[in-house]
Amino acid sequence: LQKAGDIPSGIVDLWIETGKRKECAYTWDMNRNTNVYYPSNNYRPRARFDRLYYRSSKQNIMQFKPVYFELEGLEKLPSIKRFCSDHWAIQAYFDI
Repeated sequence: LQKAGDIPSGIVDLWIETGKRKECAYTWDMNRNTNVYYPSNNYRPRARFDRLYYRSSKQNIMQFKPVYFELEGLEKLPSIKRFCSDHWAIQAYFDI
C-alpha cells in the first residue's frame, strides 16, 4: 500500500479504525479455509487482500461512526462441505 502512495488523508481503513481484531486480520487464509489444497504442512499463506475504507462526511447532516468489523462466510456450506469462497467476506457496522 505504501508503494502505491498510501491512502489519502482523511480516509481510514475500517479494520484498523475498529481495533484490528486479530481474528479478522486475514481475508484470504489457507490456515482456516480448506477449499484449495496446499501441499505444505509447514507454511500456509494468508493475507489481508480485501479491505474497506471510509471517509467521514464534511457535512454535519448525519455522522457515521465505525464501531465493529467482522469476517463472514467462515462456515462451510453443509450441502457441499466447502466454504462459499476462498476469501472471507468483510462487514462493518456503524453508529449513526
